[in-house]
Amino acid sequence: MARAVAQAIESGGHLVVEAGTGVGKTFAYLVPILLSGRRALLSTATQALQDQLFARDVRAVVQALNLPVRVALLKGRGSYLCLHRLERSLTGAPSRGLRDPAVSAGLLQVTHWARTTRTGDLAELAGLDERSPLRPLISSTRDNCLGAACPRHGECHVNQARREALAADWVVVNHHLFFADQLVRESGVAALLPSAEVVVFDEAHQLNDIGIGFLGQQLSSGALRELARDVATQGGQWARGMRPWNHLALALEQASRALATVPRPPGQRSRWSEATPERLDAARWQMATRELERALTGVQEALRATAQASADMERLDARAQVLMETWRGLVAPEGGESGGVRWVEWSPAGHGWRLLRSPADSSALFRTLLAPGAERPRSWVFSSATLGQDEALSWFTRGLGLDAVPSLRTLQVPSPFDHANQSALHVPDTLPDPADEAHTPALAEAVARWASRLGGRTLVLTTTLRAADRFASHLMSLVGDGRCGPLQVLAQGRGSRRALLERFREGGSPCVLVASSSFWEGVDLPGDTLQLLVIDKLPFPPPDDPLMEARSRQLEARGLNAFNDGFLPEAAMALKQGAGRLIRSETDRGVLVIGDRRLLSRSYGVRLLSALPPMRRLLDEAEMTGMLDALAATRLSTTANRPT
Repeated sequence: MARAVAQAIESGGHLVVEAGTGVGKTFAYLVPILLSGRRALLSTATQALQDQLFARDVRAVVQALNLPVRVALLKGRGSYLCLHRLERSLTGAPSRGLRDPAVSAGLLQVTHWARTTRTGDLAELAGLDERSPLRPLISSTRDNCLGAACPRHGECHVNQARREALAADWVVVNHHLFFADQLVRESGVAALLPSAEVVVFDEAHQLNDIGIGFLGQQLSSGALRELARDVATQGGQWARGMRPWNHLALALEQASRALATVPRPPGQRSRWSEATPERLDAARWQMATRELERALTGVQEALRATAQASADMERLDARAQVLMETWRGLVAPEGGESGGVRWVEWSPAGHGWRLLRSPADSSALFRTLLAPGAERPRSWVFSSATLGQDEALSWFTRGLGLDAVPSLRTLQVPSPFDHANQSALHVPDTLPDPADEAHTPALAEAVARWASRLGGRTLVLTTTLRAADRFASHLMSLVGDGRCGPLQVLAQGRGSRRALLERFREGGSPCVLVASSSFWEGVDLPGDTLQLLVIDKLPFPPPDDPLMEARSRQLEARGLNAFNDGFLPEAAMALKQGAGRLIRSETDRGVLVIGDRRLLSRSYGVRLLSALPPMRRLLDEAEMTGMLDALAATRLSTTANRPT
């Protein structure tokens, strides 16, 4: 992989490389870039991985090779302390939330830290969760930043981070920041691209989905309600008596809530290709959208007339204009956007909604970015552990339009782990069909039996959050009824992701963690912390997923098959990603269970099995229990032989 990256840098070509777990892909691209002396933009999937890349991996390579390089870390605006908003919060404007003693205590802690921090990076504050009510009080957004009018503009941590990035040889960013800047040109990444000679995307399998989120349009009831609250607060503060701010805010909030009350059939999505989304009451929908537009127009006109009252009102006016433009772009007819799709999503509780319009993939952006031109980086490198099954890595390259790039090279580097000896696969053939209501209880009983035998150390991955909740509830009832050994059941949604993983790693009492969504990737549990991984069903995309429908139309237009070339590769990559949680080092041992007998009974099962590492097969319950007993015995033996 390092040789392939070096060749791409020297030739000015582009590389897509699938590097299996344990390859050391981060070092495999950092070393040749450092040796080349080229300027680089390095992007990874999350802020946590961004911090790890900057603070640990880059530092290790630089120290090992003893070569100097200036490296900067650049995050989005909301990741930095805003000195102006901190001051306003401390003086009680805005005052809501400050009556909470925990928030007040948190502000004092931030104030002490603000005197010593050099970067202003909120990641330095241990225990400050992404969902903390403190964050909006101490950080800014593009909508509420005062820019050059800010009294603390000269000391701004965001501006300082951007200046350091422009002066650096390497800049570490994340995918969300990269995409946001391609469209908004607000964070400074766009200014870095012309000078970068190499761009690397680590965890590149997420690029298509992240890009779609930025390339499309969306508007939520939450965004409108937040605007309404700020109109009431800031209008009353900066333009008191000039407009009926409370009335305007109430009208907008009520109109937003009214849209959620339009009668609709069960389900959380409604395709929207005509004037009214599918299966909705047309008269009620049209009346609700008219009322919402009227309320939003009233707010926008009032803000436009009073925007000069303060910099805050000016920013609020700009924000309302953007929301109005988004609203009108969404409710307008589809306009024949090639391969695009529009739909409505409803919150599970039924109180909120999101309107969305999206392209089927991110190919349009990457065709532009990789087009020949003097102001583009010479080499682009895309790397991940899961990018495809064929040599062309077509699942990944097709989604980004890279299959049409003539200078693109693809490479697959297998994992160095001995999966055949380190792991085993069991597919129970006695479970009910996955569509049967009896499937979850039956699999939960089996997991309780296996986890009790193993002493916990079990992670259950489900395909939906609802399935995770049902599975955890069944497990808890089995434990409560005494039908299995003592197990502690940890479940997604019943604690933060970080807290659940920390509790699982602690060991102690036997634990089973049941999770979905974000736990399918980015979870690293090496050693004997995790020895039994259970995937409840094959992770096929929902058949009513609007994006998959749009992609299916694209595939069929190219003469391909929607199931074989769309749904099946999506499931294979998701399965591969989930299965990758089990073996994380050369000494790990464990069992993967896939509770879906379609792997054995359907013709596509062979193709899905081929996406997995070559594991030993456990054919029945006797072999399964024997393997679990062997794992438990090995762990006990290792523990007994450890020096005290």
